[in-house]
Amino acid sequence: MAQDHGHPLAYRVHFAAIGWADRHGHAAFEPGRLAALLGKRLSDQSARNAVARANDLHLISPRSGAACLVLPPHLFQKAKGAPVPCRLHQDR
Repeated sequence: MAQDHGHPLAYRVHFAAIGWADRHGHAAFEPGRLAALLGKRLSDQSARNAVARANDLHLISPRSGAACLVLPPHLFQKAKGAPVPCRLHQDR
C-alpha cells in the first residue's frame, strides 16, 4: 500500500512505517530509500514533506524522519523478543 499511488502520500508514509517496522515500531531506511519506495520520481525533499504531513496527521511519531519512521506506541505494540537497536534512536 505504500507504493499505491491511489492513496495520499502522507498515508503511504504511514503504510511504509507499518510495513517496514521492527518490533519497536521503527522503520529504518537507507538514504533515498523512502523516496524511492514511495515513488520512482519522488525527490528526497518531497519525501521529507510527506513525512512532515504524516506527522501533522498523527500517523507517525514526531520523532520520525525520512531515515527512520517511528510509529506511536498506541498504534504499534510488538515489543516482544530480543531488542534490536535503531541506528538513529539510541534510547531503546
